[in-house]
Amino acid sequence: MFESMRVYIERSGRSYNYLDSVKKLNEERQGHLHTEEKDCLADKAKKEEDEKKVQADKRAALEALAMARIADLEKHVGDLDKSNKLYMRQFLMKAIIPVLTEGMIDVWRVGPTDPVDYLAEYIFKKSNELAK
Repeated sequence: MFESMRVYIERSGRSYNYLDSVKKLNEERQGHLHTEEKDCLADKAKKEEDEKKVQADKRAALEALAMARIADLEKHVGDLDKSNKLYMRQFLMKAIIPVLTEGMIDVWRVGPTDPVDYLAEYIFKKSNELAK
């Protein structure tokens, strides 16, 4: 039966394999592998560049934060120099007493269970508002 099938298939000549040669297939495969490798290297380089950019952005943000802190410190030192020129009583009357008085009035209005902590939080909040 196999012999009759072979005769039937080969009646108009031997059949040919229509696939490309092994050499050509290997060359195409090598080309694809080279392309893949180039893409992988390009992706890796892009990731490294993006990572460097992120690091540079973080560094710039930290430097900006440090410069802002330095500016705040310089302002604070300037304020301290001005307050050293004032007498202590004048400084207290100008800077401390108004905030303390408002805080005491607020403590009286609210009537918290821990008035000292409440007053401390109030003064801290006001000092942050005044600093801005």
